[in-house]
Amino acid sequence: MSDCASGRRLGWIVGESTPRNSQVLFADDKDRLPRVGTYVLADSPDGCLFGILEFISSGNKLLSEDVTSPESVDGLVQLIRQSPGVSPTYVKGTVRWLSYEGTLTEGEVSLPKVPPRPGTEVYEAPKETLEKVFKGESREGGWVRLGSLVSDSDITYSVSVNKLTRHLAVLAVTGGGKSNTVCVLARSLVKELNATVVIFDMHGEYGDLGLEDKANYMRSPAIQPAMLTFGELVELTGMPENATNQLRVLRQAWEDVMEKYQAGKVSPNEIMGTLRKTVELMGEGKGGDPAVGVLNRLSDLEDYYGDILDSGVPMRLEEVIKPNMLNVFDLSELDERGADAVVSHYLRRLLLERKRWKRSNGSEGYPTPVIVIIEEAHVLIPARDSTLTKYWAARIAREGRKFGIGLVIVSQRPRNVDPDVLSQTNNKIILKMVEPQDIKYVQEASEELSEDLANMLPSLNPGEAVVIGSMVKLPAVVKIDLCKCGDRSCKKGGGDLDLVKEWAARKPGGGSGEWLGELT
Repeated sequence: MSDCASGRRLGWIVGESTPRNSQVLFADDKDRLPRVGTYVLADSPDGCLFGILEFISSGNKLLSEDVTSPESVDGLVQLIRQSPGVSPTYVKGTVRWLSYEGTLTEGEVSLPKVPPRPGTEVYEAPKETLEKVFKGESREGGWVRLGSLVSDSDITYSVSVNKLTRHLAVLAVTGGGKSNTVCVLARSLVKELNATVVIFDMHGEYGDLGLEDKANYMRSPAIQPAMLTFGELVELTGMPENATNQLRVLRQAWEDVMEKYQAGKVSPNEIMGTLRKTVELMGEGKGGDPAVGVLNRLSDLEDYYGDILDSGVPMRLEEVIKPNMLNVFDLSELDERGADAVVSHYLRRLLLERKRWKRSNGSEGYPTPVIVIIEEAHVLIPARDSTLTKYWAARIAREGRKFGIGLVIVSQRPRNVDPDVLSQTNNKIILKMVEPQDIKYVQEASEELSEDLANMLPSLNPGEAVVIGSMVKLPAVVKIDLCKCGDRSCKKGGGDLDLVKEWAARKPGGGSGEWLGELT
């Protein structure tokens, strides 16, 4: 008997078979039909193959889709029930072959070159095989647990942290489990591997992940004016690209101020005030001069974004983004322009500082590799508009791997994310998705997301995900762990408020709040 026959027999290969895919006709076992995501084994001329069930369907030869008579259907159903031993119902599925089982249990993936033949029996991969394939990951070092197999909750599913520098996209509809996934990943990285993690938190969802002294929460993130670039200044002023005269005035004034700062004539807390005075001097005696428009823009900057520019922010990047800790930038009180300025500022500095670290052999620059997580990526890295964050995220997507920066983008609207950035995320955790355009967009950006796996995305339950990429040994359908902070759940997310409960709390005796009585 073949080693492939060690598990429960599921059925037989039928139709044409390739080294990549085979169709399986399942045995008539009504009580134990396999689920999508089940791993299977089958013999081939070159050895035992290991594959994943990506699609399953059921049909009945007597009840085809062109049947239109309810009376006929009822009669056929009654006939089938009276003859349980001869059922015309069948169940078929599609298996994608992933590797030879022998090399896989030894830690190597070896893609099949010869297809299994029609009529070959297909077996469910036994637990012992799955344990050899998957549980070894957690013992190799550099792997963190993400969850367990949907097909077998006893089998741990882990991801390789070293492969996160090939970047990751976490995608799902609202309520699909993105925030919980980020929470699980961030906590594991920091707690188990002493990692440096940065989360740009657009909605204030990660204010307490239970990491205590390993967390650095910035509830009012700001930029040191002395570290500001001209482009970031323009972004904060909201000055349009076609305002060439105003841009010329602002650039000239900014360069003049920064020369004085470099010469020690202006302190960091004097930079913005000196900038305004410089522009005023440039506009004196020139009615209608562009300097007037620049002054108005600087006034708007002070009104809307005065808190973002703070001379008290440390100069050294590692005093803002603390190494070997979780660093959360709470951007929930900023609008999109302010968030773009803050995120792009720190992305730029991280990339440049990591380059300095590598090129100086560790004598200067930022000292540790970093995993950067950008929530609401469709806002900060949009497909159609230009933002500073989009520019620097694209740079990190292209160059970050060489310098130890892994980019994680999180979005519920993947089709609105810049395609160049999304396509460079080699790894993907795709939770429930229902919008066909989003699914197609993600599939086009991923070589490993097959048509069958893509088709199952709308049917995933919250917290279930298709996981693919170089950070995993094999693609799988995974139940993501619940993010736990000790005995309590620290799952964060943008769930809906319980309106009825909050209204009820305002009734007499209903709890907190003051009863205002009836309006008269």
